[in-house]
Amino acid sequence: MLGRLLTRRYLLRTALAALALALLAVGLLRPASTAPRAAPALPGRALSGTPTTLAALRGHAAVVLFWAPWCIPCQHEAPAVERFARSPAGQGHIVAVDDDYGSSWRAFVRKYHWSFPVLADPDLTVGDAYRIPGIPTTVFLGPDGRIASMSSGAQTVASLTRGLSAAA
Repeated sequence: MLGRLLTRRYLLRTALAALALALLAVGLLRPASTAPRAAPALPGRALSGTPTTLAALRGHAAVVLFWAPWCIPCQHEAPAVERFARSPAGQGHIVAVDDDYGSSWRAFVRKYHWSFPVLADPDLTVGDAYRIPGIPTTVFLGPDGRIASMSSGAQTVASLTRGLSAAA
């Protein structure tokens, strides 16, 4: 019985792979573009700090961090994000977007002493527009307001500095 189940799974995977190849060949399924695209607008509501717009960030590379207070990797990266925000490289170049719909963001921001703008995206429309695969996701914007790169998972001061430098 186990042999038949494994055979069925193998056949299903093979059929799906063949279908994907056929769709690629016909041009119906296209790989994601690697060309930089314009960054969607940021949320208009600030939870803490000053509301920030893309226009305010334009002219220099910037970091947009998508996070939530309940996210364990977000909690691990939070102290490094604040150290980066206070560093010469990060000062004035970072904004966070909270996709949580509760009020636990306040305790999180206080606990980690975040000193940069934190914006609210409770209905996840901004995260969807940025095509965020999950949280935490860090988006590096070029000076022209285009998405230079994205990085999923917890960040360090070094990875934030490298990403921002590459986006510049």
